Amino acid sequence: MKKEKKNSLLRTLIVRNELSAIIPLIIILIIVAIGNPNFYRLKNILDIIRTASFSFYIAAPLTFLLTASGMDLSIGSILSFGGVLYAKLIVGGVPVVPSILICLIAGAIIGFLNGIVIVKYNQPAFIATLGTQYIISGAVLVWTGGISVSGLTAASKVIGQYYIGGVVPIPIIYAIVIGIVCYIVLAKTKWGRSLAAIGGNQETAYLAGIPVVRRRILVYTIVGIAASFTGVIWAARFSNGLPGAGDAVNMKNMAAVIIGGTSPAGGSGTVIGTAFGCILLAAISNFLVFLGIPATAQQLIFGAILIAAIFIDRYRRQILSKG
Repeated sequence: MKKEKKNSLLRTLIVRNELSAIIPLIIILIIVAIGNPNFYRLKNILDIIRTASFSFYIAAPLTFLLTASGMDLSIGSILSFGGVLYAKLIVGGVPVVPSILICLIAGAIIGFLNGIVIVKYNQPAFIATLGTQYIISGAVLVWTGGISVSGLTAASKVIGQYYIGGVVPIPIIYAIVIGIVCYIVLAKTKWGRSLAAIGGNQETAYLAGIPVVRRRILVYTIVGIAASFTGVIWAARFSNGLPGAGDAVNMKNMAAVIIGGTSPAGGSGTVIGTAFGCILLAAISNFLVFLGIPATAQQLIFGAILIAAIFIDRYRRQILSKG
């Protein structure tokens, strides 16, 4: 009887999408509290949330894409491109607002082209976006010579360095706004529910009158905009456009989305879970730095987390398929 209750509880915890990120986050916070009491200082907490915010800018729209059974491996290169482009425009004398708009348009074009190649020409998303990743990364390296673009004006840094009330970093505010909008769109609108239908079965969604092609292309476009926006805020935050700013972004964001409860197989997604997934990975990264674990080892750990999240999702889907 006890064993049945224990199995029932385990299944309940796994089936509830957001809990796959919330429970590990709580465990990490308890462990960290024992090992590093300074972890809970307000400044450190805000630093963790700010780090999570940069992931969330992309991870929230990426939740849309995975829900619709899509994939994008080019987000890291688009992030780098957006940051370098913003820095180049600012250094070249272009005002802040037009510079931001140009970067967003550039990200939209790249995302749109990804969508066209994948959806219109029926090419595998993995191959198409991996190709885009290499093309853009190579172009950025050729353009910059592998050297960061510095010399940003004080006005251009405000969007990444300003503190609300002198306490809350402005990147966190962007994340809150993006999170609210993405949550409402995915969970409360017909458009958002149609993405789950597309991810569940594209043919059935098409027969139900959903414009599958347009929706999928639009989601790839939105992801491109989000990645470029992240690059802009990153460049403003760190005062330079770094060609390698997007390195390792793909794995981290995919891990955050999947561990947050969005299925990589499509058909279901949760923006709230993605937010907790981003915070979880940021907290782990913060704690690993405290332990003195090098970045190379951190990549290994995040890779293991991603694989674990995929297996959890598979188990979750098996349970759901059995009712």
